[in-house]
Amino acid sequence: MNVLIFGGTGYIGRNLIKELLSFQYDICVVTRNRGKTKGIPVPSVKILEWDNIAPLPAEELKKIDVVVNLAGESIGGRRWTGAVKQEILDSRLRTTRAIVSAIQAQTLEPQLLVNASAVGYYGPRQDEELTEADAPGDDFLARVCLAWEKEAYRAQSDTTRVVTARLGVALGYEGALNRMLTPYRFFAGGYLGSGKQWLSWVHIQDLTGMLRWLIEHPEIKGPVNLTAPEPAQMRTVAQEIGLALNRPAWLPVPEFMLKIVLGQMSESILHGQRAVPKKLLDTGFKFIYPTIRLALQSLIKNCDQQ
Repeated sequence: MNVLIFGGTGYIGRNLIKELLSFQYDICVVTRNRGKTKGIPVPSVKILEWDNIAPLPAEELKKIDVVVNLAGESIGGRRWTGAVKQEILDSRLRTTRAIVSAIQAQTLEPQLLVNASAVGYYGPRQDEELTEADAPGDDFLARVCLAWEKEAYRAQSDTTRVVTARLGVALGYEGALNRMLTPYRFFAGGYLGSGKQWLSWVHIQDLTGMLRWLIEHPEIKGPVNLTAPEPAQMRTVAQEIGLALNRPAWLPVPEFMLKIVLGQMSESILHGQRAVPKKLLDTGFKFIYPTIRLALQSLIKNCDQQ
């Protein structure tokens, strides 16, 4: 099966490539910068350069069975100024719109489009357990996800199945987890805000397995939560990191400080979602790391060996 991946040079994309190669998939990665493909196993993976502006090259895409779109500007690392928020939205819509246009023009004729979204779709919901059937929120990230998904569903047809993958926080050897571990290594770890907010997380190994599961189960369509079956409150996450590192988790970061440092972006940290992967569980997906304790113990052990 031939899979075309947008956003394949990012952390999730690179891990998905490893997963699919191990199951004998043929893979093509679309990138704006070939220099970012370091670590991708060429020639096992074909690289297609595209500037995200011109139409996708028709001659390269006729044999594609599945499109996976993970492309989009990171929401972390910067204060959410008006310009940054616009780029977060535009970067997602530009690529998705180009993919949909190619499908409608039959330049691409995939059986499946898996388009990334996020559990931010649901907005702040306190302790409410959220499945794919729940309505969207009305904050900035919810509106981004809603627009992103709406664009993807324009590709839905009798011949193309569309899945919008509502990603939780991917825990792996890079990204969010490494940033979370740093203060603990200096005996200054603790939870953020009240500690009562929920984190919809997922181990990177389960996440890539979920994405492959979506490809291999044609009965699944529409929104799918790609999260672990047991979301955890931030206070619990902090305690489990401390336990795995044998470090205290005693120094919480108050809400006002996060708001000063991060501005509006702090809302995504202070008000999480308790999303559960009902569709995946209903179709029989088995998690390797269903609990935050198992996930963190595995990942931290391997991080320390890196």
